[in-house]
Amino acid sequence: MRPSDLLEAVLIFSKELKPSVHLILFGMPVHFGRRRPPNNVTFYPVKEAIEMDDAPLAAIRKKRNSSICLGIKQLKEGELNAFISAGNTGALMGCAKLTLPALAKVERPALLTLLPTRKNEIAVLDVGANTTYKAKHLVQFAAMGVAYQRSRGVKVPKVGLLNIGSEAKKGTPELQEAYHLLQKKSPSHTFVGNIEGRDVFQGEIDVLVTDGFTGNVFLKTAEGIASVILEEIETSIYNKGVLAEMRSRLHYAEYPGALLCGVDGIVIKCHGNASPQSLTRSIVTAHRLIEHSFLERVADELKN
Repeated sequence: MRPSDLLEAVLIFSKELKPSVHLILFGMPVHFGRRRPPNNVTFYPVKEAIEMDDAPLAAIRKKRNSSICLGIKQLKEGELNAFISAGNTGALMGCAKLTLPALAKVERPALLTLLPTRKNEIAVLDVGANTTYKAKHLVQFAAMGVAYQRSRGVKVPKVGLLNIGSEAKKGTPELQEAYHLLQKKSPSHTFVGNIEGRDVFQGEIDVLVTDGFTGNVFLKTAEGIASVILEEIETSIYNKGVLAEMRSRLHYAEYPGALLCGVDGIVIKCHGNASPQSLTRSIVTAHRLIEHSFLERVADELKN
């Protein structure tokens, strides 16, 4: 989708925001054109843009006046409460990790995303920030996922560990150790054990814990299957209202972006093909996380 279309959608959506919410939109001057922003929106023209095919680390070193670098810098300095981007994932993650300090007791930040199930939306993490891991990192991911779901109103989230079988001794040594560590009782959540991929979408859990490599493969596979099913249905279904509802629930481009958990700041990465709905839902998510003191909740969970 063109930047101008996303900009127009955000400007329309800004009329629905609470008076306390102010949006700062970073972008190249050509994207803003001669538009005049409403009172609760500020246009922030930038001189450089990190392209999708730029090498992440090289880009954040050379393009310090890009929206990603300037936005993360302002987040660190307290000028922003949250930063949302649909740009280069590697550049956003790299800039955030290099610029923002990690939260106490967090050794590896993780990407968290929501997935629809039969019953509820589950938080899945990590979905791409870490390709290597240790058992203690999975336990930290679980704490961050619990804090996220509690900010959404789930009082005692149920946590599952993605594995190749439900038995405690299944999977790698790291998964077996993580299972043992997650078994420790906590008043803030319930550990239900290992979850196989085919059972995730039954909706019996609220948080799915996995490493970034496995989580990313799982996520992309789920997105692909959902897209194929929706496309098949589009060719045969007559009730367009039902189809629209299914698309809003199941299509990955309609969901809010992934949250980078574990850094001292709220950073949300939208899909490169993000729809206006995904972008506006990300704004709502960021506002909710701020209101519910998400970063403080993560710190509290990690103390347990």
